Amino acid sequence: MARTNTDNLARDLGRLLNELMGLHAELAMHMRTKLDAIKRADTDQITAITARELVLADRVLEREGLRRQMTRQLIAGLGVGDKLEEPVRLTVLADYLPEPGRSQVLVAAAGLRERVHEVERLRVTSSLITQEMLKHLGEVMTAMRSGGPSDAYGRGGKRQRSGGAHVFEAVG
Repeated sequence: MARTNTDNLARDLGRLLNELMGLHAELAMHMRTKLDAIKRADTDQITAITARELVLADRVLEREGLRRQMTRQLIAGLGVGDKLEEPVRLTVLADYLPEPGRSQVLVAAAGLRERVHEVERLRVTSSLITQEMLKHLGEVMTAMRSGGPSDAYGRGGKRQRSGGAHVFEAVG
């Protein structure tokens, strides 16, 4: 009976890991689409994608909680809690599982790991782009309200000093 229960838990854990992999793949797709929207400065699409990302992130958190719960139940069912250090890596836990559960968990965990790394790379890229955009906006605002001469770009793309009125001075 206990063996059947752990076999079922291992199978369910593999399915859950595949579901998490799918959620992360969808999240990565939305993140790539959002980067394209940022390039086009399409604020409506950025807002819509961000809302979808938040829903997906909530779903991932919910499913991750279930994964942790299933992992704890599986460890208890196998009776290996004293042999494993917290946090338990799925690759280590899989060593205690019989086939086909072992290979199902290993394959799903590897796929999920790859998707999580992809989402992390996209998150870092998006964060860097956002930081640079905010930095540029700050520089634009400083140039618009400053009283002294500022640099401008000429037709050749090189910086040159401008002596004209600043935007806030010109419009009141």
